[in-house]
Amino acid sequence: MTTTTPTTAKKIEEQRFEFILTINDHIVCQRYFNIRDYNEDVIQSLEMKELMDTITGMNNGSWGELGILPKFLKSKSVDILWNNYNPYFIKPEEGAKNIFEKVDNFQFEIKVDKASVAKSQFSGNFFQPKVRYAVDIREIIPSIMAEIRHIFSQKNYTKVEAIAAL
Repeated sequence: MTTTTPTTAKKIEEQRFEFILTINDHIVCQRYFNIRDYNEDVIQSLEMKELMDTITGMNNGSWGELGILPKFLKSKSVDILWNNYNPYFIKPEEGAKNIFEKVDNFQFEIKVDKASVAKSQFSGNFFQPKVRYAVDIREIIPSIMAEIRHIFSQKNYTKVEAIAAL
């Protein structure tokens, strides 16, 4: 059992920013961090939408590019498929399975001072069950945090009101 020491609690309190990844409302990963030169204008900007697409997008752009999280889950799914591939195994005929029988949604949320500023979700049903129920994103956490830090510390943003005026 771990206990929170006063110094640990103080460090968490000092860190204003956090992101949370959940699947079906069960926490997979939660990280607290700091951002230098935080610009509050990011909250109402177009760049915030682009950030969420970069992290969780399932069909970014015209070529169907995946975001950081779906791309990672896809690569893990491909690894599992190739590791379990046996060309000599003959699988008995089964009817087509509906992969959407049970819905598994990943949610990604960014918080500033414990208030949610952005939330996005994508379907996990496209990925291997072994991958989506045993998610380990430790190797991509630095990439996610780098994207968030980059967007949150820009000097200028595209305002939503400016786009609406066009």
